[in-house]
Amino acid sequence: MVRLEKNLEESEQTNLVDYEKIVASKEFQNMLSDKKKFIIPFTIFFMGYSLLLPFLVFYTNILDHPFIGDITWAWVYGVSITVMSVWVCSIYVRKSEGIDEQIKEIIEKEGL
Repeated sequence: MVRLEKNLEESEQTNLVDYEKIVASKEFQNMLSDKKKFIIPFTIFFMGYSLLLPFLVFYTNILDHPFIGDITWAWVYGVSITVMSVWVCSIYVRKSEGIDEQIKEIIEKEGL
């Protein structure tokens, strides 16, 4: 039992990653900067596009006009929010895969 605990302690010590060193590294800071440059504009776009629908419905009559038959522009805009959400999410997933790769490289370079 003592031997098992000693082996666990030794393996934990060999797998320790110095996260303070990683956070201080230039590569990590560049990765965070790139991530913010992507996330902030897409978040503003997503929130603006989504919150524009209630504003247009409650304060204007732009979306009351028919698009085709009985379908108004409000329906078109509402459906476009779903399409836009899928588009933004797919872009985020692709971008996050690249960020994950950058993080793995940083940990391998700086952490071990």
